Amino acid sequence: MDMDMDAVQLKHKTDEFLQNGKYDEIKALLLSYKNITEKDNDLATVCYLCTIYEQEKAAGQAVLFSKISGIEELLNRYTLLKFYLRRIEFGHEQNLDLFYRFLTQNQVTSYELMRIIDFSIVNKKKLLEVMNRDPAACAVSDIESINDAEDRGTFAADVSEEIQDEGKAEICFIICTNNPVYAEECVYYINHLIVPDGYHIDILTVEDAKSMTSGYNEAMQYSKAKYKVYLHHDTFIVYPNFLKDLLRIFQSDEEIGMVGVIGAPRIPENGIMWDAKRYGMIYEQHIYETVMLSNPCVCPLEIVEAVDGLLMATQYDIIWREDLFDKWDFYDCSQCMEFIRHGYKVVVPKTEAPWCVHDCGFLNLENYDEERKKFVEEYLIDRKG
Repeated sequence: MDMDMDAVQLKHKTDEFLQNGKYDEIKALLLSYKNITEKDNDLATVCYLCTIYEQEKAAGQAVLFSKISGIEELLNRYTLLKFYLRRIEFGHEQNLDLFYRFLTQNQVTSYELMRIIDFSIVNKKKLLEVMNRDPAACAVSDIESINDAEDRGTFAADVSEEIQDEGKAEICFIICTNNPVYAEECVYYINHLIVPDGYHIDILTVEDAKSMTSGYNEAMQYSKAKYKVYLHHDTFIVYPNFLKDLLRIFQSDEEIGMVGVIGAPRIPENGIMWDAKRYGMIYEQHIYETVMLSNPCVCPLEIVEAVDGLLMATQYDIIWREDLFDKWDFYDCSQCMEFIRHGYKVVVPKTEAPWCVHDCGFLNLENYDEERKKFVEEYLIDRKG
Protein backbone atom coordinates (compact mmCIF):
# COMPACT_ATOMS: atom_id res chain seq x y z
CA MET A 1 0.00 0.00 0.00
CA ASP A 2 1.08 3.58 -0.72
CA MET A 3 1.80 5.00 2.74
CA ASP A 4 1.63 8.58 1.38
CA MET A 5 -1.97 8.28 0.18
CA ASP A 6 -4.17 11.27 1.05
CA ALA A 7 -7.95 11.58 1.33
CA VAL A 8 -8.44 12.39 -2.37
CA GLN A 9 -6.43 9.36 -3.46
CA LEU A 10 -8.20 7.14 -0.94
CA LYS A 11 -11.58 8.24 -2.28
CA HIS A 12 -10.42 7.53 -5.81
CA LYS A 13 -9.25 4.05 -4.84
CA THR A 14 -12.52 3.36 -3.01
CA ASP A 15 -14.42 4.51 -6.08
CA GLU A 16 -12.43 2.07 -8.22
CA PHE A 17 -13.34 -0.81 -5.91
CA LEU A 18 -17.03 0.14 -6.03
CA GLN A 19 -17.08 0.40 -9.81
CA ASN A 20 -15.16 -2.86 -10.31
CA GLY A 21 -17.18 -4.90 -7.86
CA LYS A 22 -14.33 -5.37 -5.35
CA TYR A 23 -16.69 -4.83 -2.46
CA ASP A 24 -14.91 -7.10 0.01
CA GLU A 25 -11.76 -4.97 -0.25
CA ILE A 26 -13.33 -1.61 0.59
CA LYS A 27 -13.54 -1.87 4.38
CA ALA A 28 -10.03 -3.30 4.67
CA LEU A 29 -8.69 -0.46 2.53
CA LEU A 30 -10.36 2.24 4.59
CA LEU A 31 -9.32 0.72 7.91
CA SER A 32 -5.73 0.41 6.74
CA TYR A 33 -5.75 4.20 6.45
CA LYS A 34 -7.76 4.80 9.61
CA ASN A 35 -5.92 8.05 10.36
CA ILE A 36 -7.27 9.45 7.08
CA THR A 37 -10.69 7.79 7.12
CA GLU A 38 -11.66 8.96 10.59
CA LYS A 39 -10.94 12.60 9.65
CA ASP A 40 -12.97 12.60 6.42
CA ASN A 41 -16.77 12.46 6.66
CA ASP A 42 -17.22 10.88 3.23
CA LEU A 43 -14.71 8.09 3.82
CA ALA A 44 -15.98 7.44 7.34
CA THR A 45 -19.53 7.16 6.03
CA VAL A 46 -18.52 4.63 3.37
CA CYS A 47 -16.68 2.63 6.02
CA TYR A 48 -19.80 2.42 8.19
CA LEU A 49 -21.98 1.61 5.18
CA CYS A 50 -19.83 -1.49 4.72
CA THR A 51 -21.76 -2.99 7.63
CA ILE A 52 -24.91 -2.88 5.47
CA TYR A 53 -23.08 -4.61 2.64
CA GLU A 54 -21.89 -7.34 5.00
CA GLN A 55 -25.40 -7.97 6.36
CA GLU A 56 -26.98 -8.08 2.92
CA LYS A 57 -24.27 -10.39 1.58
CA ALA A 58 -24.68 -12.77 4.53
CA ALA A 59 -28.45 -12.85 3.91
CA GLY A 60 -28.00 -13.61 0.21
CA GLN A 61 -29.68 -10.37 -0.89
CA ALA A 62 -28.70 -7.88 -3.57
CA VAL A 63 -26.11 -5.72 -1.87
CA LEU A 64 -26.12 -1.95 -1.53
CA PHE A 65 -22.85 -1.46 -3.40
CA SER A 66 -24.22 -3.19 -6.51
CA LYS A 67 -27.02 -0.62 -6.79
CA ILE A 68 -24.82 2.46 -7.21
CA SER A 69 -22.26 3.62 -9.78
CA GLY A 70 -19.67 5.03 -7.39
CA ILE A 71 -18.91 6.81 -4.16
CA GLU A 72 -20.77 10.01 -5.07
CA GLU A 73 -24.02 8.16 -5.79
CA LEU A 74 -23.57 6.04 -2.66
CA LEU A 75 -23.20 9.08 -0.42
CA ASN A 76 -26.11 10.85 -2.10
CA ARG A 77 -28.32 7.78 -1.55
CA TYR A 78 -27.37 7.63 2.13
CA THR A 79 -27.93 11.37 2.61
CA LEU A 80 -31.37 11.40 0.96
CA LEU A 81 -32.51 8.36 2.91
CA LYS A 82 -31.52 9.81 6.28
CA PHE A 83 -33.12 13.16 5.35
CA TYR A 84 -36.42 11.43 4.55
CA LEU A 85 -36.27 9.48 7.82
CA ARG A 86 -35.48 12.58 9.86
CA ARG A 87 -38.31 14.56 8.32
CA ILE A 88 -40.76 11.82 9.23
CA GLU A 89 -39.30 11.55 12.74
CA PHE A 90 -40.02 15.22 13.35
CA GLY A 91 -43.59 15.22 12.13
CA HIS A 92 -43.30 15.96 8.40
CA GLU A 93 -45.49 13.01 7.49
CA GLN A 94 -46.34 14.55 4.13
CA ASN A 95 -42.99 13.09 3.03
CA LEU A 96 -44.12 9.49 3.50
CA ASP A 97 -45.34 9.15 -0.06
CA LEU A 98 -41.99 10.31 -1.49
CA PHE A 99 -40.14 8.18 1.07
CA TYR A 100 -41.87 4.93 0.10
CA ARG A 101 -41.33 5.73 -3.56
CA PHE A 102 -37.62 6.23 -2.84
CA LEU A 103 -37.44 2.84 -1.08
CA THR A 104 -39.06 1.10 -4.04
CA GLN A 105 -37.13 2.83 -6.82
CA ASN A 106 -33.79 2.29 -5.10
CA GLN A 107 -34.47 -1.28 -3.93
CA VAL A 108 -33.66 -0.45 -0.32
CA THR A 109 -33.48 -3.63 1.77
CA SER A 110 -34.63 -3.91 5.38
CA TYR A 111 -30.97 -4.22 6.39
CA GLU A 112 -30.10 -0.89 4.78
CA LEU A 113 -33.18 0.86 6.14
CA MET A 114 -32.74 -0.31 9.72
CA ARG A 115 -29.02 0.50 9.72
CA ILE A 116 -29.62 4.04 8.48
CA ILE A 117 -32.27 4.43 11.17
CA ASP A 118 -29.67 3.37 13.74
CA PHE A 119 -27.25 5.96 12.36
CA SER A 120 -29.54 8.95 12.06
CA ILE A 121 -32.62 8.69 14.28
CA VAL A 122 -33.09 9.36 18.00
CA ASN A 123 -36.79 8.56 18.39
CA LYS A 124 -36.73 5.19 16.62
CA LYS A 125 -39.95 3.91 18.21
CA LYS A 126 -41.88 6.99 17.12
CA LEU A 127 -40.52 6.75 13.59
CA LEU A 128 -41.42 3.07 13.20
CA GLU A 129 -44.95 3.75 14.46
CA VAL A 130 -45.43 6.37 11.74
CA MET A 131 -43.96 4.13 9.04
CA ASN A 132 -46.33 1.31 9.97
CA ARG A 133 -49.34 3.46 9.13
CA ASP A 134 -50.98 3.54 5.72
CA PRO A 135 -48.71 5.84 3.66
CA ALA A 136 -51.61 6.80 1.39
CA ALA A 137 -53.26 8.61 4.30
CA CYS A 138 -50.31 10.98 4.60
CA ALA A 139 -49.70 11.75 0.92
CA VAL A 140 -49.83 15.55 1.09
CA SER A 141 -47.69 17.70 -1.17
CA ASP A 142 -44.85 19.79 0.24
CA ILE A 143 -46.25 22.87 -1.49
CA GLU A 144 -49.56 22.60 0.34
CA SER A 145 -47.74 22.28 3.65
CA ILE A 146 -45.39 25.20 3.06
CA ASN A 147 -48.20 27.52 1.97
CA ASP A 148 -50.58 26.57 4.78
CA ALA A 149 -51.32 30.13 5.93
CA GLU A 150 -53.62 29.09 8.76
CA ASP A 151 -50.92 26.93 10.33
CA ARG A 152 -48.28 29.62 9.98
CA GLY A 153 -50.32 32.24 11.84
CA THR A 154 -51.25 30.13 14.87
CA PHE A 155 -49.15 32.01 17.44
CA ALA A 156 -49.59 35.56 16.15
CA ALA A 157 -51.23 36.73 19.38
CA ASP A 158 -48.14 35.84 21.40
CA VAL A 159 -45.94 38.39 19.63
CA SER A 160 -46.57 41.78 21.16
CA GLU A 161 -44.03 44.04 19.46
CA GLU A 162 -45.55 46.84 17.44
CA ILE A 163 -44.13 46.48 13.95
CA GLN A 164 -43.07 49.86 12.60
CA ASP A 165 -41.02 49.14 9.52
CA GLU A 166 -40.08 46.36 7.16
CA GLY A 167 -36.73 45.68 8.87
CA LYS A 168 -38.32 45.13 12.27
CA ALA A 169 -40.85 42.76 10.72
CA GLU A 170 -38.20 40.63 9.02
CA ILE A 171 -36.27 37.63 10.30
CA CYS A 172 -33.32 36.76 8.08
CA PHE A 173 -31.64 33.37 8.11
CA ILE A 174 -27.99 33.47 7.02
CA ILE A 175 -26.24 30.29 5.93
CA CYS A 176 -22.63 29.87 4.82
CA THR A 177 -22.46 26.72 2.72
CA ASN A 178 -20.30 24.63 0.44
CA ASN A 179 -22.85 21.83 0.09
CA PRO A 180 -26.08 22.54 -1.84
CA VAL A 181 -27.73 19.29 -0.72
CA TYR A 182 -27.36 20.18 2.96
CA ALA A 183 -28.24 23.82 2.36
CA GLU A 184 -31.46 22.79 0.65
CA GLU A 185 -32.38 20.58 3.61
CA CYS A 186 -31.60 23.40 6.03
CA VAL A 187 -33.92 25.68 4.06
CA TYR A 188 -36.63 22.98 4.03
CA TYR A 189 -36.92 23.15 7.82
CA ILE A 190 -36.84 26.95 7.82
CA ASN A 191 -39.73 26.98 5.36
CA HIS A 192 -41.75 24.78 7.69
CA LEU A 193 -41.41 26.99 10.76
CA ILE A 194 -44.53 28.77 12.02
CA VAL A 195 -44.12 32.45 11.14
CA PRO A 196 -45.91 34.85 13.53
CA ASP A 197 -48.48 37.13 11.94
CA GLY A 198 -47.04 40.38 10.66
CA TYR A 199 -43.55 38.96 10.19
CA HIS A 200 -41.84 37.48 7.18
CA ILE A 201 -38.65 35.55 6.70
CA ASP A 202 -35.78 35.90 4.27
CA ILE A 203 -33.02 33.38 3.60
CA LEU A 204 -29.53 34.33 2.44
CA THR A 205 -26.99 31.67 1.49
CA VAL A 206 -23.34 32.59 1.09
CA GLU A 207 -21.27 30.25 -1.07
CA ASP A 208 -17.49 30.02 -1.36
CA ALA A 209 -16.85 32.42 1.51
CA LYS A 210 -13.20 32.96 2.45
CA SER A 211 -14.09 32.39 6.09
CA MET A 212 -17.15 32.20 8.30
CA THR A 213 -16.63 35.76 9.52
CA SER A 214 -16.31 37.22 6.02
CA GLY A 215 -19.37 35.33 4.79
CA TYR A 216 -21.45 36.44 7.75
CA ASN A 217 -20.31 40.07 7.42
CA GLU A 218 -21.27 40.11 3.75
CA ALA A 219 -24.78 38.81 4.45
CA MET A 220 -25.26 40.91 7.60
CA GLN A 221 -24.48 44.13 5.75
CA TYR A 222 -26.79 43.17 2.88
CA SER A 223 -29.82 42.37 5.03
CA LYS A 224 -31.95 45.07 6.64
CA ALA A 225 -33.65 42.61 9.00
CA LYS A 226 -33.62 43.45 12.70
CA TYR A 227 -33.52 39.77 13.61
CA LYS A 228 -30.88 37.51 12.06
CA VAL A 229 -30.28 33.81 12.57
CA TYR A 230 -26.80 32.62 11.59
CA LEU A 231 -26.63 28.87 11.22
CA HIS A 232 -24.61 26.06 9.73
CA HIS A 233 -25.98 24.38 6.62
CA ASP A 234 -26.07 21.12 8.60
CA THR A 235 -28.29 22.62 11.31
CA PHE A 236 -31.95 21.69 10.94
CA ILE A 237 -34.46 23.58 13.12
CA VAL A 238 -36.99 20.89 14.03
CA TYR A 239 -38.96 22.93 16.58
CA PRO A 240 -41.90 24.53 14.70
CA ASN A 241 -42.41 27.37 17.22
CA PHE A 242 -38.78 28.48 17.09
CA LEU A 243 -39.58 31.95 15.72
CA LYS A 244 -42.31 32.67 18.23
CA ASP A 245 -40.08 31.75 21.15
CA LEU A 246 -37.10 33.62 19.72
CA LEU A 247 -39.07 36.84 19.33
CA ARG A 248 -40.49 36.50 22.81
CA ILE A 249 -36.96 36.24 24.25
CA PHE A 250 -35.64 39.27 22.39
CA GLN A 251 -38.69 41.38 23.15
CA SER A 252 -38.53 40.53 26.86
CA ASP A 253 -35.22 42.37 27.33
CA GLU A 254 -33.58 44.84 24.96
CA GLU A 255 -30.20 44.04 26.54
CA ILE A 256 -30.33 40.49 25.11
CA GLY A 257 -28.21 40.68 21.98
CA MET A 258 -27.77 37.03 21.08
CA VAL A 259 -29.54 33.71 21.61
CA GLY A 260 -27.97 30.28 21.12
CA VAL A 261 -29.08 26.73 21.78
CA ILE A 262 -26.04 25.49 23.69
CA GLY A 263 -23.34 27.47 25.45
CA ALA A 264 -20.97 27.95 28.36
CA PRO A 265 -21.53 30.43 31.20
CA ARG A 266 -17.77 30.92 31.47
CA ILE A 267 -15.05 30.11 28.95
CA PRO A 268 -12.04 28.44 30.57
CA GLU A 269 -8.57 29.98 30.31
CA ASN A 270 -7.61 27.60 27.48
CA GLY A 271 -10.43 29.05 25.34
CA ILE A 272 -12.13 25.68 24.73
CA MET A 273 -15.83 26.13 25.43
CA TRP A 274 -16.42 22.38 25.49
CA ASP A 275 -14.10 22.00 28.49
CA ALA A 276 -16.46 24.12 30.58
CA LYS A 277 -19.88 23.63 32.12
CA ARG A 278 -22.56 24.06 29.46
CA TYR A 279 -26.28 24.73 29.19
CA GLY A 280 -28.62 23.71 26.39
CA MET A 281 -29.92 20.80 24.35
CA ILE A 282 -29.31 19.62 20.77
CA TYR A 283 -29.57 16.47 18.69
CA GLU A 284 -26.20 15.73 17.12
CA GLN A 285 -25.26 13.19 14.45
CA HIS A 286 -21.71 11.87 14.17
CA ILE A 287 -22.13 9.67 11.05
CA TYR A 288 -22.72 6.35 12.82
CA GLU A 289 -24.99 7.58 15.63
CA THR A 290 -27.33 10.39 16.59
CA VAL A 291 -27.45 11.43 20.22
CA MET A 292 -29.18 14.04 22.33
CA LEU A 293 -26.76 16.32 24.16
CA SER A 294 -28.65 17.54 27.20
CA ASN A 295 -27.43 19.99 29.83
CA PRO A 296 -30.75 21.48 30.95
CA CYS A 297 -30.88 25.12 31.91
CA VAL A 298 -31.78 25.92 35.50
CA CYS A 299 -33.23 29.36 34.78
CA PRO A 300 -35.61 30.26 31.93
CA LEU A 301 -32.68 32.12 30.34
CA GLU A 302 -29.08 31.28 31.21
CA ILE A 303 -26.58 34.07 30.65
CA VAL A 304 -23.46 32.66 28.95
CA GLU A 305 -20.14 33.87 27.59
CA ALA A 306 -20.27 31.77 24.43
CA VAL A 307 -22.68 29.73 22.34
CA ASP A 308 -21.90 27.16 19.69
CA GLY A 309 -21.95 28.52 16.15
CA LEU A 310 -24.41 25.91 14.90
CA LEU A 311 -27.11 28.54 15.58
CA MET A 312 -26.61 32.16 16.68
CA ALA A 313 -29.61 34.52 16.61
CA THR A 314 -29.18 38.28 17.04
CA GLN A 315 -31.29 41.43 17.26
CA TYR A 316 -28.36 43.83 16.79
CA ASP A 317 -25.62 43.99 14.16
CA ILE A 318 -22.00 43.87 15.28
CA ILE A 319 -19.17 43.34 12.82
CA TRP A 320 -17.72 39.82 12.86
CA ARG A 321 -13.97 39.87 13.50
CA GLU A 322 -12.73 38.77 10.09
CA ASP A 323 -9.62 40.83 10.76
CA LEU A 324 -8.70 38.25 13.39
CA PHE A 325 -10.49 34.97 12.57
CA ASP A 326 -10.03 34.22 8.88
CA LYS A 327 -10.85 30.51 8.87
CA TRP A 328 -13.68 28.42 10.36
CA ASP A 329 -13.03 28.19 14.10
CA PHE A 330 -13.69 30.50 17.07
CA TYR A 331 -15.76 32.93 14.99
CA ASP A 332 -18.67 32.03 17.29
CA CYS A 333 -16.90 32.53 20.63
CA SER A 334 -15.38 35.74 19.29
CA GLN A 335 -18.73 37.17 18.26
CA CYS A 336 -20.22 36.35 21.66
CA MET A 337 -17.38 38.21 23.37
CA GLU A 338 -17.87 41.17 21.00
CA PHE A 339 -21.55 41.35 21.98
CA ILE A 340 -20.56 41.28 25.66
CA ARG A 341 -17.99 44.03 25.03
CA HIS A 342 -20.82 46.13 23.60
CA GLY A 343 -22.89 45.62 26.75
CA TYR A 344 -25.30 42.98 25.49
CA LYS A 345 -26.32 39.67 27.06
CA VAL A 346 -25.80 36.31 25.36
CA VAL A 347 -28.34 33.71 26.50
CA VAL A 348 -29.41 30.10 26.14
CA PRO A 349 -33.13 29.43 26.79
CA LYS A 350 -34.51 26.59 28.85
CA THR A 351 -36.33 24.19 26.52
CA GLU A 352 -38.30 20.99 26.98
CA ALA A 353 -36.57 19.35 24.00
CA PRO A 354 -33.83 20.30 21.52
CA TRP A 355 -34.73 22.89 18.92
CA CYS A 356 -32.17 21.65 16.38
CA VAL A 357 -30.48 18.67 14.82
CA HIS A 358 -26.80 19.28 14.09
CA ASP A 359 -25.78 16.77 11.42
CA CYS A 360 -22.11 17.60 11.78
CA GLY A 361 -20.28 14.32 11.26
CA PHE A 362 -16.66 14.49 12.40
CA LEU A 363 -15.25 17.94 13.12
CA ASN A 364 -12.33 19.29 11.12
CA LEU A 365 -9.85 20.56 13.72
CA GLU A 366 -6.95 21.23 11.37
CA ASN A 367 -6.75 24.94 12.22
CA TYR A 368 -8.41 24.76 15.63
CA ASP A 369 -5.37 25.27 17.85
CA GLU A 370 -4.04 28.17 15.82
CA GLU A 371 -7.40 29.96 16.06
CA ARG A 372 -7.72 29.08 19.75
CA LYS A 373 -4.46 30.86 20.51
CA LYS A 374 -5.76 33.98 18.73
CA PHE A 375 -8.94 33.87 20.79
CA VAL A 376 -7.10 33.49 24.09
CA GLU A 377 -4.73 36.36 23.22
CA GLU A 378 -7.59 38.68 22.25
CA TYR A 379 -10.16 37.91 24.95
CA LEU A 380 -8.72 35.87 27.81
CA ILE A 381 -5.11 36.94 28.27
CA ASP A 382 -5.88 38.81 31.51
CA ARG A 383 -8.33 36.26 32.87
CA LYS A 384 -7.54 34.69 36.23
CA GLY A 385 -9.39 31.79 37.82
